Amino acid sequence: MTSGASTWLVPGSAGNSPTILICLLGQFQVFKQGERIPLRHGGKIKVLLSALALHQHQQATRDALVETLWPGMDLEHASQSLNTLVHGLRRLVGDALAGRPPLVRTDDGYQLNLSAGIDVDTLRFDSCTELGSRRLRTGDRAGAAAAFEEGLRLYRGDLCPGGTSLDVVIERERLRAQYLGALAHLTDYHYDSGDNGTALRYAHRLLQADPCREDAHRAVMRCHARLGQRAQAMKQYLLCRDILRREFQAAPEQATDDLFAALRSGRPAV
Repeated sequence: MTSGASTWLVPGSAGNSPTILICLLGQFQVFKQGERIPLRHGGKIKVLLSALALHQHQQATRDALVETLWPGMDLEHASQSLNTLVHGLRRLVGDALAGRPPLVRTDDGYQLNLSAGIDVDTLRFDSCTELGSRRLRTGDRAGAAAAFEEGLRLYRGDLCPGGTSLDVVIERERLRAQYLGALAHLTDYHYDSGDNGTALRYAHRLLQADPCREDAHRAVMRCHARLGQRAQAMKQYLLCRDILRREFQAAPEQATDDLFAALRSGRPAV
């Protein structure tokens, strides 16, 4: 398996990796048995797989697919083109599925054949973050951290399919919120465990994704303070203040001000 696909394995699933993996996070890619495969058909297979993977239950009606793939084309010709595209997809990946189709017919459209070995990175990401949340509710912070870390290996960027439709925007923001939540938990977990260097790395990743997160700025300040880098901790406050002023014409929260005051006075800040 190539390094590009090896990150999609979840703990305990050795030997049970997906035969076909559709990647929507960061950059659209399709892997067949761990190898990235080229896509032709003028990008239509990408549009088809993205549409199916993003719809509820990974399915869509023929009418919706036709309108997405060939807007304005008459229904008869568009339906023929869709049939050709579906057959082309089967030729592309069918050899890895032991003759099973990558798509199955529904009453009024198509659905990804997940039972045949098709998988989507967003589904795996959701599984990891849901597992992390369940473990948190039972008090298993270490187990939650492991699940969230696996989820972060899947999240190589925001949802990539283009367009500004409401459904896509909502899904992109939902996944992004889960990503930010996982980073925040891992920052807190490693800080509380005394692993300040790892906590600092996660806090910086959180700020790279959302520079206006004051909790992440405070985490960076605390980590630097624990590491004996008091000046760097205070510089982080100034950065936080400037970002908030520039983006929102707002001042830092009282908790951020109090932390800075403690650092400036030399009082314990953590």
